[in-house]
Amino acid sequence: MPHPAAHLPVPLRRLTRNPSFAAAAAARRSHWSPYVSSSSSDDESPLAAELFPAAGAPTLLSVARSLAVASPPASASAVIAFLRRLPHDASPHIFPHLVAALARSPSPVLALRLFLSPPNPAATTHHSFNSALVRFPLPPHLLPAFFSHSLRRFPGLTPTLLSFNLLLKCISSSLVPGNPGLYLRIELRILHDVIPAWNLAPDNFTYSTVVSALADAGQVEDAVALVHEMVVDGVVAAEAFNPVLRAMLRAGDVNGAAKLFRFMQLKGCTLTAATYNVLLHGLLLCSKATAAMGIMRRMESEGIAPGLMTYGAVVDGLVKCGRVEDAWKVAEEMGNKGLAPSEFVFSAVITGFCRSGEVDRALRVWETMVASNVRPNIVLYSAMIDGLAKCGKMAEAEMLFEEMVDAKCAPNVMTYSSMIRGYFQIGDSSQALSTWEEMIKADCMPNAISYSILITGMCNVGRLKDAMMVWKHMLACGCAPDTIAYTSMIKGLCMSGMVDGGLRLFNDMLAKGDAKPDAISYNVILDGLIRTNNLPRAMDLLNQMLDQRCDPDAVTCNIFLWEIGVAEKGREFLEGLVVRLCNRERYRAAGDVLMVMLAKYIVPEAAVWYAIVRGVCQTKRVRKVVDNCWDEIWRP
Repeated sequence: MPHPAAHLPVPLRRLTRNPSFAAAAAARRSHWSPYVSSSSSDDESPLAAELFPAAGAPTLLSVARSLAVASPPASASAVIAFLRRLPHDASPHIFPHLVAALARSPSPVLALRLFLSPPNPAATTHHSFNSALVRFPLPPHLLPAFFSHSLRRFPGLTPTLLSFNLLLKCISSSLVPGNPGLYLRIELRILHDVIPAWNLAPDNFTYSTVVSALADAGQVEDAVALVHEMVVDGVVAAEAFNPVLRAMLRAGDVNGAAKLFRFMQLKGCTLTAATYNVLLHGLLLCSKATAAMGIMRRMESEGIAPGLMTYGAVVDGLVKCGRVEDAWKVAEEMGNKGLAPSEFVFSAVITGFCRSGEVDRALRVWETMVASNVRPNIVLYSAMIDGLAKCGKMAEAEMLFEEMVDAKCAPNVMTYSSMIRGYFQIGDSSQALSTWEEMIKADCMPNAISYSILITGMCNVGRLKDAMMVWKHMLACGCAPDTIAYTSMIKGLCMSGMVDGGLRLFNDMLAKGDAKPDAISYNVILDGLIRTNNLPRAMDLLNQMLDQRCDPDAVTCNIFLWEIGVAEKGREFLEGLVVRLCNRERYRAAGDVLMVMLAKYIVPEAAVWYAIVRGVCQTKRVRKVVDNCWDEIWRP
């Protein structure tokens, strides 16, 4: 009687001649068949069937590696088809790659099954275990349980420190913002209890992972305590100090950051470029531009050359601190050292000069940028157009707008808004409306800022009804008005004699909470009340202004002085305002009111002088001393 394999095709007949191979393949086929679609076929295997018997371990390992990194990810059917054809003595190094391939497939649960039920007991190695920790799509709270279960299932598997570090990293990368404490407790238990139980000592990666998780979760004090514990254990790593420094500086705790920085140096921690970048970012975020420049010079003196990111951060930070000229000097220094300034650097400098009204300087920087073969992007075009429009140079703005369109750089809503504001500013309301229509035709949806610009322009030219129509359209589109839009509408109503309507809109702004009124908003409604001889209601609104922690300015004082005069009543009113501000410890605002008094030749009484001098001068002296201390600390 002929052998059953005689009727098979030649390639399959070759496979059946090896009883051990056939038995192993049959076992794998029966093991995986419930998890593979019935439509799948062995033909999906990346290696032809007839090549398997002749394929050596290197070939099979190479195929397994290609499956693990395939793009797009290999299908589960293809991976399992390859797995079912492997010989019984296949290298155990193949299986971690197949686990990785299944983890990337649309059926990642099969990867978990392959890891926990390997065809060959030798397939469960440290490599496959570590790969499983990284690749399995398990929720973070299940990772420790999977870790423990794997160790119990495979008694011969002894975890290494790398295994624990990967476990901590996976948990840290999945911290839930709403409840980070749950996972942080797990991490601390692994660090303090589990790792020592395996006679392992945490290294710099272990500590830095947990410290970073604590700092990112806002538990800065616990992070600092863990850093001290790390140093006691003889581990000194900048990677653990950096996240704590970043968290402190983001919270404005410059004193704490300076102490930790000195502690790093005392313990001999090697300062890296990453550490300096963290300090630079944080100090500039806290408006400590002088200290940041000192850190940069110190960085250079220690032989660490600032890179593109460092220079970019310094330029951007100096611009935000109002030191645009210094920012441009740093950008020029950057170019002199062979580092070409990027679009980000030019954008920060151009925006800074435009905001400070130095459009001519911004244009010179623009010319330098073009000469450097840096192609302007939409941010650069919009910033330059906005600066020209604010200065009333609409002819130049129009030319740049056309150049932007010719360069195939589509204007966005901010670009159109700048043009509309510029046209309103020079009194060309018809062109402003035409630009608005052009923006709508270009499918640029208006936002709160563009609506505010249009409403403000309409109110300023006396077209209150049109402004109210725009207001209603904005609300109908679900766009929440901002403070400028509210203030513009309130001003338009008050200027038209509808002070009660403006007051209702003001109260509506307070009730909805979409926008918070500022001093300009209060001044508009106060001026309307004073002009209608409603001084008592204006006084109530002033009290409300103080309670809302909105400081009055010189315009506020002049509005009331216009009604009550600068004689005795005016002096009593301003003195009372100074005292009330001092009682609320708002000495800067109290000093502004005092300057108004002196400008009006109103001499305050001695008690008023004492109250404000005690607060303002002491605060300034302390700030000056603190600033001097920081200059000494960060000095190279």
